[in-house]
Amino acid sequence: MVIWQWGNQIEAKTEDLIDIHDYLDQIGKLRKDSSIPLNQTNVVFLVAHMNDSIIGRQYIYSILDKRPKKASVYWFVNVVVTDEPYTKAYEVDMMDTDYIVKVKLHLGFKVTQEINVYIRQIIHDLMTSGRLPKQPQRYTITPGREVGDFQFVFIHEKLSYTTELTSIKRQVMQFKLFIKEHVQPTASAFGLDYSEVLNE
Repeated sequence: MVIWQWGNQIEAKTEDLIDIHDYLDQIGKLRKDSSIPLNQTNVVFLVAHMNDSIIGRQYIYSILDKRPKKASVYWFVNVVVTDEPYTKAYEVDMMDTDYIVKVKLHLGFKVTQEINVYIRQIIHDLMTSGRLPKQPQRYTITPGREVGDFQFVFIHEKLSYTTELTSIKRQVMQFKLFIKEHVQPTASAFGLDYSEVLNE
């Protein structure tokens, strides 16, 4: 636990952060670019830290640079585990768009983190309120289906040798990443065993 907490503090000080607002125009153009095939209707990024519209650079890099991910809707989901055992609540900010959804998901420490179940509830709530367009499927075994497909993206942390850290802090981060790599697989931890998951 000490290693984990210390590692989180080091990450908070060294993470390369950007503002999603600065890339709304590019993301908006990407989703309408007919020269790029549709990756998925909904692309969901599980974001470790999200402060308002500030997130790690790696998530926007994954959308725009790594291999452009054309989607109808881009989700940035941050799970916050609460001290209350059975909390199930969420906050949504769509940043005045109909294609970006930032979600703070507050879950109690005894609640199973079935992210796909919560996302489907949230998308139904947003469509019912008219904040998100419906996503009718042309080919489906479910008549009248109005929610498209999903891809969940996990970006795995790596320690760069260009990151300036003292020897002890580098060892702490290496140990933390080792622990993270050998605990329960990320997809299983979030209840995504049967969902489409992309690891980067």
